[in-house]
Amino acid sequence: MKRRKVKFSLQFKITGLIFALIIVTMGVVFYYTINMNIANQQREIRKSASQIIDTLSALRLVTSFKTTKTEKADWFIYEKYLDLLSKLDKNIIFMAILDEKSEIKAYSINYDILKRDFKEIKIKDNKEEFAKEILETKIKDVLKMKENINIKGARLAQIVIKFSKKSYIKKMYITILNMSILTFILLASGFFGAWGLARIITKNFNIIAAGMRKVAEGNLHVEVDVKTNDEVGVLADDFNRMIVELREKVRIKDAFETVADGLKEMDDLKKAYKILTYQEMMEKITKGFAPIADETALKSYFIFIDISSFSSMAYELISEEMKTIIEKFVEKVSLTALEYQGAVLKVSENSIIISFGYPFVHSDDLRRALISTVEIRKELISMVKGKLTLGYNIEDFAIHFIIMQGGIVKNFVDSATMEKYKVITDYIKFASQYGEKKKYSTDVYATKEIARGTDNLAVFEHVDNVSLPDGNHIEILKLKAVKF
Repeated sequence: MKRRKVKFSLQFKITGLIFALIIVTMGVVFYYTINMNIANQQREIRKSASQIIDTLSALRLVTSFKTTKTEKADWFIYEKYLDLLSKLDKNIIFMAILDEKSEIKAYSINYDILKRDFKEIKIKDNKEEFAKEILETKIKDVLKMKENINIKGARLAQIVIKFSKKSYIKKMYITILNMSILTFILLASGFFGAWGLARIITKNFNIIAAGMRKVAEGNLHVEVDVKTNDEVGVLADDFNRMIVELREKVRIKDAFETVADGLKEMDDLKKAYKILTYQEMMEKITKGFAPIADETALKSYFIFIDISSFSSMAYELISEEMKTIIEKFVEKVSLTALEYQGAVLKVSENSIIISFGYPFVHSDDLRRALISTVEIRKELISMVKGKLTLGYNIEDFAIHFIIMQGGIVKNFVDSATMEKYKVITDYIKFASQYGEKKKYSTDVYATKEIARGTDNLAVFEHVDNVSLPDGNHIEILKLKAVKF
């Protein structure tokens, strides 16, 4: 099963969640804070307007809004009083009392605020004209309020007050700035805190995940070390207990399989040894007897190892290094045949015959035969190169491997197969006499059907076509490279 890749780690998810919670919380706080400031501003302005109206209503007791001889004096008192009130509330830029005809009778203008906060307004010398202009003009960031001055339910006059919102806006900006700084601090602390917390959590999960990967790879000697007293720590303890129990179960299973394999292998070895002993005994009696193939013949793949160059040497006269190579070579042949469940069918002074497909049959016997040949040859070359590298003298020799398909009749390689082997061996020996001389050679040859059946494992090159005694031809190929 393909292992999925992590697109969004748990660390990012935890950090993102806490980050989102902080942003949502601060957004709600921002919203309510601004709305509360606006509501407070409206309340303060209305409260201030109410206080002014109450004061003017009380002033009505000593003055008159009607046209009298003392009218000018009364309106002068109101103007002075309006000036006094505007100085008490720094947010008032204009106040005016209007009569029944909406004409200005008394007014007060806060020139200091206009010059400081409303520089776009051009102040005129004619104060009455300027007062009308301010009354009728809509000014940005200014709140206009109209209220009636009532006494005992009767409307006596109307007062117009224009409040500057600049100070409130300034306070709001300061509040927003403070809230922004607080939000940034919370986001920064929340990010690093969440990142650290998530890292601690994911670190422990990663330790457990790494242990699981090792178990999946077959390593049961794993123990995860998580030093937390939470659910992750409990999970780690359960994982460690599971590995111990699994290791014990695998040990018991392996023990049973070893016993079973040993019994099966013993039976196979007994069978192979019986055939080899029978072959050796019959070889001495029949002197190379090879039966003719008939309907009882069994198909098999053979590895013929030509060791005639070894047998031509006088064992007493060859070097100790060469003796070691021969002994290790024969041992490698036996072990490799056993490993891939082939059978050493025959050992003579000139050749070793390994069979795949008899007496042990597998669906991939051809593959086993090729891999076994390559491994034996590789080991032989490695031993020789090792001796030469150390400066030892190695006698000249040529070991040839021939892979071909043939038949078995009554535990003997049939005559047709042996005839092909002899023809191929004679051709190789003849060609080597006139070919390039080597200190040692270990080539692998095969017939066409072998090369065709292993084209996904090896690359063979054409050598020649040789004639058989019956007039047929056989194509010989030489191993050039392997793909495994």
